[in-house]
Amino acid sequence: MNHETLNSILGKHDFTATASEVHGLLTGLIAGGMFKESDDYLHHMADLFNNGLSLKGDLKDTLQDMVSEIFSQFESEDMSFKLVLLDEEESLTDQAQELLNWVQYFLVGFGLNKRDLKTASNELREIIEDFTNITRMDTELEDNNDTQADFYEIVEFIRISAVLCHQEFGKAANAAQQEIKTLH
Repeated sequence: MNHETLNSILGKHDFTATASEVHGLLTGLIAGGMFKESDDYLHHMADLFNNGLSLKGDLKDTLQDMVSEIFSQFESEDMSFKLVLLDEEESLTDQAQELLNWVQYFLVGFGLNKRDLKTASNELREIIEDFTNITRMDTELEDNNDTQADFYEIVEFIRISAVLCHQEFGKAANAAQQEIKTLH
């Protein structure tokens, strides 16, 4: 799903989040170890972006589809995971702001899993620290080729880092959940 389509659906339901924020939160929840069968994300979305009101209709369906898509992308062999961000035709400043929003909500989602980062690898702890630093970046960027190239390198770093977070925490949590189900 692209940014424009998701924003249209969110706007139709008076949702208080952008497409990037929603995708970042869902990605953080999944990368941090949310179980595939869990619907906790619906409660988090309702609390954070819908004044605590339950999600219904095509909004709920869209979020369920997004969760399935993120899991599928994380589990694919071809590293097909993509961030939902503004199109490249938008100003670099607007793109940077949406990226910052995506990262902020990724961290929120990741944190909602209450994972102990002391058990994480050094690489994962560095990723979380880098993400925290990215949330402080200046989004007023000059729209030139060098700045664009640097920006897209940051986007690629974030994309790969989200996959690595899932490989360390998300896969392990889901494998443990599957093992528990098998034992019962």
